[in-house]
Amino acid sequence: MSTEFAHESAIDWDFTRVIKGEIVNEPAAPAAEDEDIAPGIVETYEPTTPVLHRAGSAAMVVASVTGRAVGLTARGSWTLGGWFGHGLKAGAYLGWRYVRAHDLQEVLGGMQKGADWNKVKAERHSRWRFLGIAAGVTAALNLAGWIALVAGAGMTALDYSWAIPPTTTGLLAMTATALYGRYRLNAPAIAPEQIVAEHDDPNSDEPFPLSYCQGGEQVAECVSRALAAEGIGTRAVRVIGNRAWGWEVDVVLKGSSPGKVSAVGEQLDTHFGIKHGGTLIDPDPQDASHLVLRLVTANPFENMPRPTVHAPNSLDISDAHNFGRCMDGSSLDLVLEGLRILVIGVSGAAKTTGVLRDLAEVVTACHNAIALDLDPVKDGLREFEGVMTVPPIRGNKDCEKWLGYLVKMAKARNTVRNRLNMGDTWVATREHPAIFPFVDEFIYLSQTGKELFIELMRLAKQSGIYPVAAGQDATSDAMGDAIADSFTLSVMLAARHADIPLVLGRGAIAAGYRPDRLVPAQTKDIKNDAGQSYIKGPSLNRPLLYGWNEHSRDGIKRGVADRITAGRPWFDRDTLAAAGLLHLIDGGAERSISGSQIVADSIAVMANEEVDRMRTEVLVEALTDHDPAAYGDLDVTKLRDLLREAGAGSPVTLGALDNMANPRGFKLDALTAIS
Repeated sequence: MSTEFAHESAIDWDFTRVIKGEIVNEPAAPAAEDEDIAPGIVETYEPTTPVLHRAGSAAMVVASVTGRAVGLTARGSWTLGGWFGHGLKAGAYLGWRYVRAHDLQEVLGGMQKGADWNKVKAERHSRWRFLGIAAGVTAALNLAGWIALVAGAGMTALDYSWAIPPTTTGLLAMTATALYGRYRLNAPAIAPEQIVAEHDDPNSDEPFPLSYCQGGEQVAECVSRALAAEGIGTRAVRVIGNRAWGWEVDVVLKGSSPGKVSAVGEQLDTHFGIKHGGTLIDPDPQDASHLVLRLVTANPFENMPRPTVHAPNSLDISDAHNFGRCMDGSSLDLVLEGLRILVIGVSGAAKTTGVLRDLAEVVTACHNAIALDLDPVKDGLREFEGVMTVPPIRGNKDCEKWLGYLVKMAKARNTVRNRLNMGDTWVATREHPAIFPFVDEFIYLSQTGKELFIELMRLAKQSGIYPVAAGQDATSDAMGDAIADSFTLSVMLAARHADIPLVLGRGAIAAGYRPDRLVPAQTKDIKNDAGQSYIKGPSLNRPLLYGWNEHSRDGIKRGVADRITAGRPWFDRDTLAAAGLLHLIDGGAERSISGSQIVADSIAVMANEEVDRMRTEVLVEALTDHDPAAYGDLDVTKLRDLLREAGAGSPVTLGALDNMANPRGFKLDALTAIS
C-alpha cells in the first residue's frame, strides 16, 4: 500500500476567482477558542518573473537557436562532403579505367595476342588526345568568359573578373561530382563503371556482360540470366571462386542437361562478353543436373614457368614426368611406359612444336628408351637429330621401310620377352630399351604405310614399342582405319568438331570436351590457344584445359649436344637377331658396303656355285644367302649401282644361261680383274 496520494481538485472550480496570496501570522492577536480559521490575514501580491529567470531563458533561446543552426550547418556540410568524397573516389576510379582502356580489355576478353595489345595501345593514345583537347577547350571557354566580363560587364582586367570563370567551372564540377557521389551511395551494389546498365533493375531478366560484375552475387546473377536467355533453367547458381583466369561457378540445372549448355557455348560467350571458347563446362558424373561452369577471361597458362631440359640419361619411362599444367593449377604428369599416344590438331595448334617436342625431350632423356622420327611430308622433329636412334626418316618410301622393320621387331620381341622371362609385358632397360616411333603428319602416309602402322599398333602392346601418331584429323579415311580409340592417351588441341567423338569417344561433346572452340595460332607472336588441349587417358577423364610445356628450339639443341656426348642406348641385339635385322647393327643406318667387299663376295658366291657367270637376279639371291646381315635388303637396282661404282661396269650379255637365250649379268673373270 502506497503512502502517496494525489490531491484532487473539483473540476468545476473557477480559479479565476481565487485571489493569490499567502497567510501571514500575527502571534500578538491570539485566536478565539471557537474560531476555526487560523489567526492572520491574507496578503495578496502580483505574480512576477524573476530577473535572473528572464535572463536565463533568453540565453537558452539564443543558445538553442544557434546550436540548431550550427548543427544543421555541420550536418549539411558533412553530408555534402561525403557525397563529394565518394563521387571523387568513384570518378578517379572511372578515370583510371578510362585512360587505361580497361573497358576495351574486358570486351576483348583479356590481351592474349599482339593484335589485342595494339588495339588497347591505340585506344589509350586516342583517349589521352581527347582529354588534352577537352582541357584546351575548357581553358578557352574560361578565357572567353573573362574577356566577356571585361568587355561587356564593365569590369577591369585586374580585378577579380579573372577568377569568376574558373570558379564557376570548379563549382559545376564539384556539384556534378557530389551528385554522382550521392548516386553511388544510394546504389552501393553497382560498380562505379556501371553508370547506366540494364541489370540495375532487379526485376530485369536481361543478360549483362561478366565485366560488369564486382562480386560473387553479381556473377551468379549474370550466369543465371545468361542461361535463362538460352532457355536453360536453374535451381541454384553459386560462385565457387574467382581464379587468376576467370570465374568458377557451381550450377544445378532444372529441366535441362549439361549437353544443352555445351551446345549453346558460343551464345553464352556472347552474353558474358568473353573470348570465343571462354565458356567451359565440367559435368558431375554422379549427378546429371549438376555441373561446374568455368568462365575464362584470361590465359590460364600465361604464368607457366619455362621448362628445363633434362640431363642425359637421367630419366626412366616407368616414372611420372611433368609435361605441363592443368588450368586448375595441378601438374600434368604422365608415365610414358605403356602409352600409345594420338595427337590431333589443326595447323597452328602446336602439335609438333608443343606436344611432340615435349614428349621427345623426355623420351630422349630416358636411359631405357629410344625414339625414331618419321614424317612423310614435313621436317618432323629435326631438332632432335643425333639423339634419335636413326637419322630423320623422311618420305613415304623410307617411312614404309622403317615401319616394316618395327613390325618385324614387334613380332620378334614376343619371343625375346619370353626367352628373357620378362613376364607379360616388355621390361625396358638400357640393354633392352623401349621404342617410341614418332610419326608426324600421319594422314600423309601412303596406304601401305598406314597399314603397317595399324599392324604395329595391334602387335606392339606387349613388346615395348609405343607408337606416337600426330595428324590434323582422325577420320577412318585419314587414318586408314577406325583406330583413333585404340590409343591409350588421346590429346586434342584446336581441332575439328567432327573429330571429337572419333578421338575422345561418343558423348564427349556433351560432357564438355570442346577442342573445336580452341583457336590455333595465327603467327609466331599471335598464339591464341596454341598449346592448349583436352586430354583423355589414365586418370585424365575431366574436360579441363591442359597447357603443354613450351621448349625453345635453342634449348633443345643444347640438350641434344649434351646427350650426344653422353651417348644413347640403341636397338638391342636380341631383337634385331630375332627379327632378322642384324644388318642395322652399325648404329641405325644400313651398313655401307664397300666396293671391294661386294666384288669379293660376288667372286666367293660364284666360286661356291662353281660357275663363271651369273644373272643379276640370281647374284642378288646368292649374296643375300651368303650374308643376310649385310645384304638383307639388296635388290637388282642396288646391286647394279654398287658393282658399277666398284668398277665392274654395267651388266653384260651372258649368252644362253638358265634356260634363257641371252640374259644379262656379271662374269667371274671381269670381277676377278678388278678385285
